[in-house]
Amino acid sequence: MTVHPNVQLLRDYFEAKQRLDKEALAAHFTTDVRWWAPISAGQRGLVARPVEGREAVVEMVATLMPQLYGPESTWTFQNVVADDETGAAQVELDTTMAASGKPYRNPYAFFYRFVDGRIAEVWEFTDTDYAFGMWGESVLGQISVEH
Repeated sequence: MTVHPNVQLLRDYFEAKQRLDKEALAAHFTTDVRWWAPISAGQRGLVARPVEGREAVVEMVATLMPQLYGPESTWTFQNVVADDETGAAQVELDTTMAASGKPYRNPYAFFYRFVDGRIAEVWEFTDTDYAFGMWGESVLGQISVEH
């Protein structure tokens, strides 16, 4: 069975995300990519909504992940679908909390829009109540993402 190129794009993107490889991450996005983080992340000042532009999106992913999570993170696909224009990935993040070392496992759903074989838009959904509870307000007050 042949895998659609945008399914492979998403798989490769998550591998780069897991490694925090900025160069590989950048290769997966259009220059004008937009990332729509969960509304509560914007409300709590964690990230702007949307994050716009390849450099800002790559910096958000590569800077925010190590501030929140431990050095070892695994993204596991439950489902991934894509066609020429859109895609979706249901994944689970399994890691530890950077501040406490406590185990963290949370499901995420991402929806994508593609342009010319690159990610042009991302909508992120997760259980933010659980995530914010694990991070704690004191940790969130120390997080900084430049964009």
